[in-house]
Amino acid sequence: MVAFMKYSFSETLMWFALAKPSLKYLSKNGINVSKKKAKEIYRLMTARTPEIGGLAENPLRICLSGGMVWLSIYEAANGMIEDTCFGEMVTTSMASPLIIFSFKKKAKTAFTIEGQKKKAASAEKTNPLSKDQPFHWNMEVIYGRDADEYRINYHQCGLCALGKQEGLSRLVPYMCALDIMSVEWMGGVLYRTKTLATGGDFCDFYICKKDSKWHKQRESEI
Repeated sequence: MVAFMKYSFSETLMWFALAKPSLKYLSKNGINVSKKKAKEIYRLMTARTPEIGGLAENPLRICLSGGMVWLSIYEAANGMIEDTCFGEMVTTSMASPLIIFSFKKKAKTAFTIEGQKKKAASAEKTNPLSKDQPFHWNMEVIYGRDADEYRINYHQCGLCALGKQEGLSRLVPYMCALDIMSVEWMGGVLYRTKTLATGGDFCDFYICKKDSKWHKQRESEI
């Protein structure tokens, strides 16, 4: 029997962080969306989305919750938001002070061996759940040559499953911008050549510390 998500702290937090700047951006561009309607859709979307565990069990729940905020606002707009405008709304809301602050707090541990081990442990814990649950992420963490670089290959993406559920898969690539932005705020640089959202067989993340020898080497190869 499938269990569905409950409106938890994660959903409350992401609504608080993303809804206001998203709606403000749209309003400045002449698109007025009912906050009340968007919130109602958000709660309904949460209730029809399969459970993936709380933040303690699955840190990527925060990403799924964020995706639901953006798609709920899009659905509440009843076709008034063009796809490119949706993408701009996503990047604008991601750049809110609360989101930036939360990622900058991680900068101290983002490029450490312990940080890589923590990511690998998280993958080991959550990957088995992805076999029967498409809303889970499945990630392969590959240790770097030192603390200043590592790779993550995502073989399954919860946002892709959410987009499919809502009939809005074409919007998921716009949400991939959050990966580049979040890595930058943690003091790094993200390189990738393909994503699941754009039809790739997996998302290939190569992440290195900004201005490290690996960053300079990668830039010299481009």
